[in-house]
Amino acid sequence: MEVRRAAPEDTPALVALFQELDRLQSDWRVFTPRPGFYDQVGDQYREAMEKPDAVVMVAEDEGEVVGMLFGEESRPSRLSDERALELAGVVVRSGYRGRGVGRALVEEAARFASQAGIAWVELKTFAPNDRAMEFWEQLGFTPRVVQMTSPTETLIERLREGEG
Repeated sequence: MEVRRAAPEDTPALVALFQELDRLQSDWRVFTPRPGFYDQVGDQYREAMEKPDAVVMVAEDEGEVVGMLFGEESRPSRLSDERALELAGVVVRSGYRGRGVGRALVEEAARFASQAGIAWVELKTFAPNDRAMEFWEQLGFTPRVVQMTSPTETLIERLREGEG
């Protein structure tokens, strides 16, 4: 297995892996795929390949892309000078999970961050996704900033209940 930077010709494989990730996360999905959505995903991966503050990695086994990772420099807070490499879209094809592919992708992303002088690697994952949570915790990721959400209408109802 080889881990390398993605190239534009990898885009169809990246989109296919993104679709697999989408299926895995369907219970927690934060978006509903719309017409042209996966074309847009491919465009975003190609654009990221050109950015100096982003990295798109693929894991390849005998010429077949079996895993991917996207990372982009971010700032944990609008007022922060601290830089982090935010990982997203990390997925390993079914049948290759548990064989070190994800670890190898994350290792290369960490090297990218280190060489760029980025002190933190961060990510968001869905709390109910036990397999992902276990994977990231085994690599040493711990909660640092907690993102909390509420459906807008539920929030309004609860705020109104508190009136009076």
